[in-house]
Amino acid sequence: MPKTIFDAIDPRVYRYVHLCRACQQPSFRISTEVNPCAVCGETHAFEIFPFYDPSRDYGLDVDEYAINMMYAFYKKGLHRTQVVFDDFYRKAPFVKASADFSGELGGYVAFGGLHQLIDIVRHLYFNEADIAYLREKKRYDEAFLDELRSLRFTGELFAAEEGQLIFPNTPYIRIVSTIMECIWIEAQLLNTVNSESLLMTKASRIVTAANGQSVIEMGKRRAQGRDASVQGARAAYIAGFDYSSNMKAGKKYGVPTTGTHAHLFVQFFANELDAFLAFADVFPAKSILLVDTYDVLGSGIPNAIRVAKAMEARGQKLTGIRLDSGDLAFLSKRARTMLDNAGLAYVKIAASSDLDEYTITSLKHQGAKIDIWGIGTKYITAYDTPALGGVHKIVARKQENDWLALIKISENLDKIINPGLKKTYRLYDPNGMAKGDYLCLASESLEGLSEITLKHPSNPLKSKRVAHFTAVELLVPIFQNGQLVYNVPTLEQTRAFHLAQKNTFWEEYLRLDHPEVYPVALSDQLKELKDRLIQAKRQHIQTE
Repeated sequence: MPKTIFDAIDPRVYRYVHLCRACQQPSFRISTEVNPCAVCGETHAFEIFPFYDPSRDYGLDVDEYAINMMYAFYKKGLHRTQVVFDDFYRKAPFVKASADFSGELGGYVAFGGLHQLIDIVRHLYFNEADIAYLREKKRYDEAFLDELRSLRFTGELFAAEEGQLIFPNTPYIRIVSTIMECIWIEAQLLNTVNSESLLMTKASRIVTAANGQSVIEMGKRRAQGRDASVQGARAAYIAGFDYSSNMKAGKKYGVPTTGTHAHLFVQFFANELDAFLAFADVFPAKSILLVDTYDVLGSGIPNAIRVAKAMEARGQKLTGIRLDSGDLAFLSKRARTMLDNAGLAYVKIAASSDLDEYTITSLKHQGAKIDIWGIGTKYITAYDTPALGGVHKIVARKQENDWLALIKISENLDKIINPGLKKTYRLYDPNGMAKGDYLCLASESLEGLSEITLKHPSNPLKSKRVAHFTAVELLVPIFQNGQLVYNVPTLEQTRAFHLAQKNTFWEEYLRLDHPEVYPVALSDQLKELKDRLIQAKRQHIQTE
């Protein structure tokens, strides 16, 4: 990426631009105090306005209740209290139950958004325009606004590595910091991780359905906004897609891009054959012809065959054809026969038109002869499950030198959180296959244990013994004392990591319909703490 002014001038330090009205020379300053213009010497005629990086304008990416709580804690002198927050989700997206299914649903989430979250945390600050806006509210005093002006993330952030597979109620982020900072980051964290994890999960499922065939992301025009399309293209590539049509994602992240042509290109020419010949002449090394503008079998494929033969005469090869409408199973089988009969077995058949993991699976069952899958709307909008319900919950606060475990209870058992400062282990068998996740208190150790019983959190009849295991902590340090300590992997490394992680799970946990429920268990000490806190809260409520 080319460098910008923000690579040289940090808007967290230089908070104002002084524009000389005499010579139009800008200068960057830490305050509104006027100094002579370095070019013309003018000392009075300046326009002064806040300086900030619009691509990293994160300070007010919050809900109003966050600022209100921050202010209330500040006024009560509690804003620097150390706390622990866990981030997790309760129900896997996209998993559908049949009409007569009443059991526990499985499924997973491919953890995404860490790369963007790191950028947010590193550049989290209130700029002067933010401070001015809050001042206009006439709700917060100046001392609080001064506190916000100097506020930065100073704590610890642990996270799963991007691309890791995460299961319900397994924390994928843990933050240890001040209550003020943990509240401040909530909306940005959830917005980023929920949306990118959702799309990466959808893409991962589509890759599972494609089963080794080429998949192209092409959802730019249907995404909910520019950023969603770019981040979605990146998430798709990490999940195993081969290419994206999104040029911005190619420029920003290095996602490999590809593209063919639209129906308008065919409509522009006097006839379909002339359009195909023109496109193949310009792109002889990589031409995929869209054959459904007028009549797939009557003109589209016959004209593509004519172009392929003309290319062969020049020592070139047609890459493929694309179907974008109609009965894709029927048309692809007929197209394959026509191409093969013309001696063009090497020509690939691509298909698009509202595809997802379910339509791909159905088309494969129908014997469709499709080699390349173009995925757009139903991927980039997460069409069948448009939101991931990830949550950001306080689980402990510092009390003198100890951590006081906190709990939220609910009549809905799924919404009762697991309290306290915890660790999360993934247990692998000697063959490197994942057997289950084990949540325990931070004070516990697995050293010396040769066997663990993974007990279901709410069903005493369900348990699983795991022996001869290797335990790996899922959460790794990303920030310590506010400083980035994580060696951020490249896009290719993240992609390889995700694909490798999928290979550590039996296909029963990854299947699209009715996946097996992956074990996530609490240690006995954590379960006892949880039960004790629930009982104490209920007794307290009854005596009020």
